[in-house]
Formats: sequence, structure tokens, C-alpha cells
Amino acid sequence: MLNQNHETILLHLPSYRDPELIPTIKDALNKAKYPERVHFGICRQYHPEDGFDDLTEYKNDKRFKIYECLYTEAKGLPWARSIINEQLLDDEDYICQLDSHHRFAQDWDSTLIQMHNSLEDKGYKKPIIAGYSPLYNPFNDPNDRSMEPWQSQFVCFYPHGTIFIRPGLLHGYENMVEPPMSRFLCGHFDFARSEWAREIKHDPDIYFSGEELNLTVRSYTHGYDFFHPHKIVVWHSTMREERAGKLKWDDDAKHNVDWFNKQEYARKKIRQLLRTEDNGIDLTGYDLGTERSLRDFEKYAGFHFVNKSVQKYTIDNQYPPNPLIENDELWEKSFMKSFYYLVNIEKHLFVDNNYKFILVAFDDENGESIDTKFIDDYRLKRFNEGQNIHYEEYFLTEKIPSRVVYWAFSDEKGWCERYEHKIN
Repeated sequence: MLNQNHETILLHLPSYRDPELIPTIKDALNKAKYPERVHFGICRQYHPEDGFDDLTEYKNDKRFKIYECLYTEAKGLPWARSIINEQLLDDEDYICQLDSHHRFAQDWDSTLIQMHNSLEDKGYKKPIIAGYSPLYNPFNDPNDRSMEPWQSQFVCFYPHGTIFIRPGLLHGYENMVEPPMSRFLCGHFDFARSEWAREIKHDPDIYFSGEELNLTVRSYTHGYDFFHPHKIVVWHSTMREERAGKLKWDDDAKHNVDWFNKQEYARKKIRQLLRTEDNGIDLTGYDLGTERSLRDFEKYAGFHFVNKSVQKYTIDNQYPPNPLIENDELWEKSFMKSFYYLVNIEKHLFVDNNYKFILVAFDDENGESIDTKFIDDYRLKRFNEGQNIHYEEYFLTEKIPSRVVYWAFSDEKGWCERYEHKIN
């Protein structure tokens, strides 16, 4: 094995009209213990009038491999990632897959290599260090950085079959001396040997949503194991405010590109990958592996894709693997269904402006309550001022609701307007 000081890392940076690209590059180099071993694979999707992501100063640096295209030619995030891995990755020893808006801990390069190789020393043949990174705020950095390590957590199944994954605190990190196992890979932070990037290709048919779940199940079934970093190595910014109106789907909408149907096709492809539907799509090159089965992953992570259900051990954010249940019948009974619904309460249907609360009730076909919420917070205040209420509701249940009821209450009138909607 090479001396760790000489092993190289490809920093994988897909950048779409991103004013943080240059600061990300500079911080990666400034904070690396050995900056000469940090190589850059950048897919720059640019607008000629932006200027803030100009890479001219790096084009004569042999560490930088750059693919550039106009933003109108870009085809989505996994497409950009595929360009980097298939055209820019060379003989680097490791790959660090990121976005293009990050900050780095001191000596991040050595920390990641040491962390990764310690897992190999424990017998893991294909470890990947991955997970949601804590936030930094480009408008007030470093003061606003989150200073605790995060993990990727299951929230619920979306109706279209993918999973809602969000960040949460890496509980118990204070006493950790090594990375704990994880259920998911992450779009914006994965560190592995470069063979992973060559073996698990990014599917350019995926527009954005579903990228992480796609990579997760394919990598796991190809024999890879996932771990959260137990200390902060990288920070990440969502960059929605700084790039308002410049995101890929914003530009596509302006140019009448049907990004919605692209997203829908990608979801169909993911459902076929998860074996919940057969949509007649050829998955060659982007299918599951053969070292483990999809059921192996479901048992490891606590998911049942066909039933869109999850085990309580997973909901409680306990680290995998989930407790083994060898009897298939008992395993099938160990799940609760994951329910997701996009609540939309339209103000014009409710005439008063002094409601005390609004009941949101999910009922079965017989009118029996499955779950209820009372909206009496800032959303109600805005509602009374004329704004709609719009939010995501999700919970575990043994029975899927068949209807949702919105019922307003005021001190003056008692129970007021009541509306219900069928849930398909």
C-alpha cells in the first residue's frame, strides 16, 4: 500500500451556477494536510453572465480536471456526477463526492484516509464514509457553523416510493472512537476508494430526487458497507438563498424544459430498481449487485419497500444493522406502515380571521381517527392573516388513512368550517 501521505484524492465537485465553488476549492486546499495530493474533478455548468464561478486561475494546475458546459446544456445532478466519475476520474486512490458548497476541517484529507483505512483494518473490504454534513452559513462563516456531527435519518416513504431522508444529530458521538454504521449514502458527502466510483455509476436518467436511495441500494448489494464520520470533517450549505432563481429546476422552468416528467421517469426507474414495480425499463449498468440481495438491505436497514413500511428500531434512529429476525413471517409482522401527505388548507374556504386552531384529522373509511393534529402555532397566525397552510405530514400507522379532515374552531363560533378530502 502507498504511504498515506502520497495517496491521492479526487474531490468530486458538480457545480451549477454556484457562487461558493471558488471558496470551496480554496478552503479544501488551505485545510488539507497535503494539498498536493488533492485533485479536483469539476463539472462546471455555468451562465456566461455570472462570473463568480470562473475557473481560469486553476486551468493550468495539473491537479484540476474540468468539464465545462453552458447551464442550458446541463441535464441534472446525477448527470453531472456521471461526467466527473466517467470522464475526469483517473488514477486517484480515493474519491470524495461532494456538492460545490463546503467548508473543511483542518487536515480533512488525512483524517478521512485514516478513518477509512481503520475500517479496512477491521475487515470491511469496501467501506464508505458518508452522511449529511453539518451546516455552515456562507453569509456568516465561520460563526454560524454547526459544531456537532450529523447523521442521515429516515423520516418516511414518499407516495412515489422513494424515502425522505433528513439530517439529525449523530447521537452518542461524544463517546465514539470510530465511525458507526449507517443506513444511507449521501449525495453531498461520500468518501471511498475510487473503485466505488468506477463500479457504481451515477444514473444520468435521475434528475435529482432519489439519487441517494439509488446509490445506497446499489452500493450495498455490490458489497459496500456504510459508516457515519464520528467527527466533523466537512461542512455543507444548502445554498438555496444565495442561488435563489438560479437552481437547475428554476432555469428549466424559464426555458420550458419539462423537468417534472424527467423526475417522474426517474422515480419509475427507482421503483423498478426497488422491485416494487416492473415498468419495462432496462436497468443494465444501473441495477442491483449480486454480492447481497435487496432483502439483505431491507433486513439490515429495517425497510420493506413493497409495503412502504419501517421497523421501530429504524424510526428510533438506532444504528444498523437492525436486530436479526430469521423467521420470515415474524419479520413481515415487525413493520409499521409509513404514511406521508402534503397538507394544503386554502384560506379562501375559511371566512373568519380569528380561528383558535384548525384540526387536521386523518380517518379511515369508517370515520375512525387514525391521527390528529391541532394547528395553533405560527402557521395559524399567518392563516388568520390570509395565507394558506401548506406543509408535509408523516407518521407511522397500522392502517393507511382514506380521508383527511380540516376543521376550524374559534372562541366566538365554536366549530366552524369543515372540509374533507379523499386520499388516493
